[in-house]
Amino acid sequence: MSRRIASLAILAAVALPLVVGCQFLVFKVCVKNETEYWLDEFAYKVESGPTYNPASLELIAPGDSGVVGGFSAGFYDFRAIFDISDEDVCEDTIEVLDVEIENTNLCITYEVQDIPGKGEGCTEEIYATLDYVI
Repeated sequence: MSRRIASLAILAAVALPLVVGCQFLVFKVCVKNETEYWLDEFAYKVESGPTYNPASLELIAPGDSGVVGGFSAGFYDFRAIFDISDEDVCEDTIEVLDVEIENTNLCITYEVQDIPGKGEGCTEEIYATLDYVI
């Protein structure tokens, strides 16, 4: 009987990781607000999904950051909405689409950058940088 239990234990130890695969790996997304504006809302959806989930993070102050967990491997769309009262900034909503989370955590950093060659009005934009981190 003990041989049979030992054989089943070895089989389970080998087969379980193969069956489970990457489906149970869970990843995080950190959000860094390196702008001078409040990040009012950060939301995500599965790539090309019909609507964004309710805000995962809210009210991230300039220079602060937040973390959202529970992501499995796959493609996602992210949306950040900033509280902007400055006419120089072109958009208050930034979407980053078709982002793959495969085997590491993700960090999205939002920063302001000048738009070269622009005259009056809209001369700055908020852009996102993606970094994959362990």
